[in-house]
Amino acid sequence: MKKSLILFSILLLPPIVYIYFALGVPKAFRAPFFGPRHAIHFTDKNGFLKADTIYYSIPPFRFKTNNGNLFESKSLDGHLYLAFFVDPDSMKKTLPIFAEDMLTNKATYNYSRFVFFYPSDSLGNPPKNAPDFAKELKMGTDTAFTLFVPRTTFDSLHNNEFFYPDSTRKKDPWATWSDAVLIDYKGRIRGYYDIRYAAEVKKMKEDVHFIFFRDEAAETIENSTVTQKKK
Repeated sequence: MKKSLILFSILLLPPIVYIYFALGVPKAFRAPFFGPRHAIHFTDKNGFLKADTIYYSIPPFRFKTNNGNLFESKSLDGHLYLAFFVDPDSMKKTLPIFAEDMLTNKATYNYSRFVFFYPSDSLGNPPKNAPDFAKELKMGTDTAFTLFVPRTTFDSLHNNEFFYPDSTRKKDPWATWSDAVLIDYKGRIRGYYDIRYAAEVKKMKEDVHFIFFRDEAAETIENSTVTQKKK
């Protein structure tokens, strides 16, 4: 009997510890939300007035891929993804550390998809010798996408949507024009990372894992609670 209790405790302890640290302190967000936000008030199904916060989310986008097909952002719904604005002039300065880590530690990127925005001609067609980052970084074609964006749209997309100015912050959260941007499964901005440095790449992966496990676990518990109440 004693041996059974000890074995049961050993098996049960790890998930209890995980749940405590992942969900025990709801206000301790490892990855904050960026961009403008606003409060809303609503009445729940029990008739109680409640408050909630609506966070900024990336507007829908649609651009051509290497093969000339149109890629729509709705295919990313429900997935975390990392967005990169790759300017040809800065590519060799910004991508090497990330590229090396991707090639040597691929398994640590399992929970994210990747979108590489690259400037194109005015019609959004891939330029001559256009890069294919999925191929170059040995990523799956269903997880990494190189999108070609007309130059003026490229700048606007960067400045007004992914690097959205937020007047409520004293300092912009990004360090450089080429920071990687972490977008969660609801299209909300959760982090900026100066990927010229290994420490920032490491932090980026930690935030991806945190959001994936904490937010997924929280949503699972919430759905489970709703299901139990319906019974």
